[in-house]
Amino acid sequence: MENAIKINNLTYQYQNQTTLFQDFNLTIDPGQWVALVGHNGSGKSTLAKLIMGLLTPTQGGITVFNQVLSESTVNDVRSQIGMVFQNPDNQFVGATVADDVAFGLENNEIDTKLMPKMIAKTLEIVGMSEYQDREPHTLSGGQKQRVALASVLALQPKIIILDEATAMLDPEGRQAVMATLTQLKEQFGDALTLVTITHDMDEAALADRVVVINDGQLILDGTPAQVFSEADVLHHNGLGLPFSGEVVAHLNQKPQKYLNESELISWLSTSNK
Repeated sequence: MENAIKINNLTYQYQNQTTLFQDFNLTIDPGQWVALVGHNGSGKSTLAKLIMGLLTPTQGGITVFNQVLSESTVNDVRSQIGMVFQNPDNQFVGATVADDVAFGLENNEIDTKLMPKMIAKTLEIVGMSEYQDREPHTLSGGQKQRVALASVLALQPKIIILDEATAMLDPEGRQAVMATLTQLKEQFGDALTLVTITHDMDEAALADRVVVINDGQLILDGTPAQVFSEADVLHHNGLGLPFSGEVVAHLNQKPQKYLNESELISWLSTSNK
């Protein structure tokens, strides 16, 4: 089976000789939504930059859809990956929302006759159609991040990496972005691989798979239920549980498996009858 991303025996050493990753291995399958979790400084963003070819491994290799990342292939690899950063203001270049989505299409020399339809379709996917003529700076944080996501989606990448994309948003904006990602997962299926870099465990709970790293080392890797069952390990590595998990930790009678908030509410209502 073809891997979306394969990281093999990766070692990365900073210029100050500090080694972050040492023989690190990770494989992500096409269509997976992987939450890459760790506290600040754990190596999450560095790993994303290595996958994008913005940093060069000291040893080991990275393969994206069977293409080995190297100096000669970096542009081809990057064309398959879209990235959304923490601060959407740093990604805006257009005078309007539509102009901003058009920027990447123009750089890829897309036929100008096709662009209006592509822009409209992409903005519809992220729920921002009615804002296409608005200036980006007039939007809320969550709306800005969805426009940044639209700008990436328009280029039809196979992989989207979101690096702490909700960290600067209020709860409403964060919820809107995560709802959009859930919709993308349902709409595109195996055609789109998502990697969300976060330290928010409630966001990680939405993913298919949670990968916990600390100081460049793989600590836990599994489904949300499997990872959240290791509360002591998470706490030892500076991470908490999702809200529902923390609630369960204080219950005398506990459910037999991990439950999200709505499932926990339902379980509590029936278990107390």
